[in-house]
Amino acid sequence: MKKDVVKLGVVGLGRGGYVTETVIGEKKVQLRAICDINPEKLEAARKIFEDDLKVSELLCFTDFDEFLKSDIDAVYIATDAIYHVPFVEKAMEAGKHVLSEIPPVNSVEEAKRLRAIVKAHPELKYMAGENCCWWAFIESWKKMFDEGKLGDVVYAEAEYLHSEDFNKFVKPADGHWRTFNPAIKYLTHDLGPLLYIMNDRCVSVSCMVSDVSYNPYKTLSAQNGVALFKTAKGAIIRVLVCFGAYVGLYHNYEIIGTRGTVETDKTKPLSDAHYFARLSDIPGTIEEKIDVPVTLKYPGEISHPRDGHGGADKKMLMAFIDCIVNDTVPPIDVDLGIRMALPGIIADLSSQSGGTLMEIPDPEDF
Repeated sequence: MKKDVVKLGVVGLGRGGYVTETVIGEKKVQLRAICDINPEKLEAARKIFEDDLKVSELLCFTDFDEFLKSDIDAVYIATDAIYHVPFVEKAMEAGKHVLSEIPPVNSVEEAKRLRAIVKAHPELKYMAGENCCWWAFIESWKKMFDEGKLGDVVYAEAEYLHSEDFNKFVKPADGHWRTFNPAIKYLTHDLGPLLYIMNDRCVSVSCMVSDVSYNPYKTLSAQNGVALFKTAKGAIIRVLVCFGAYVGLYHNYEIIGTRGTVETDKTKPLSDAHYFARLSDIPGTIEEKIDVPVTLKYPGEISHPRDGHGGADKKMLMAFIDCIVNDTVPPIDVDLGIRMALPGIIADLSSQSGGTLMEIPDPEDF
């Protein structure tokens, strides 16, 4: 059913708080309730929303079950990853549309459970929050692929390089999911956009992890992993997730097709780097690739003062609101969300077996 204004509730006021800040003032969404188990974090968020952003009649909760009883239409779940699926289940059973942060699932069993939950509530919208799909160059590449300018994809790759200065990090309390989650399982920021562009899924994987330890923030699991995937359409995808080396903070992507190739500029931060292209539609580019001035944003695109991830956070949240308002299919529905996350889960299992080639289940078979 279409709605003119979506009453939104947010649980998890770390990331959830600052992403939601970007949509305050938008006509199609009203922030109605916020929730966090930490009273100090809840109060800090309340001050920002009520005092700085002038949100009125805001409801505040430390209990998620009580939060779900409020008059909200939709829930943005931005908690620790281990709570995503349980909270999705509670929210949908309470009649709420759901946007869930990534990873949407943490195991094959959770993937089966999530799909069953969503399928049991066809009247509600579920969307996985892979925000990198809203970067301008990713949107540009998807348009090129959909128009046939890249042809069939032969090979694609992506890298998530994330170290910065680890001395700045405070190690989370024992049990925090980031301390024990293997790096390769956190690959949706890289594999996700590729599958979104290619309209494909991974069917098998071989993965290796390094034994080198560098990151004192992350000592309980493999800090670096490389996975090699085969897709249903016959392409090969390589993904590197590196949280344990002196690499800074970068995302790199490349797609090689039968009619064209696109790649990000690795010499600059992604926020400043253009992408390069070789396209059979443009004579001469097979000898000399062209520089396309599209980065996280399009040329001339205006920034929001609170934009996160180059504006992708706001675009992601508004895409969720739009699918409720217009009663349309979410751009990253439950099956695509699972297709983005499940390969990392199986890749981790492959690495534990010394790189054994393993099949990746099809969510539609669950």
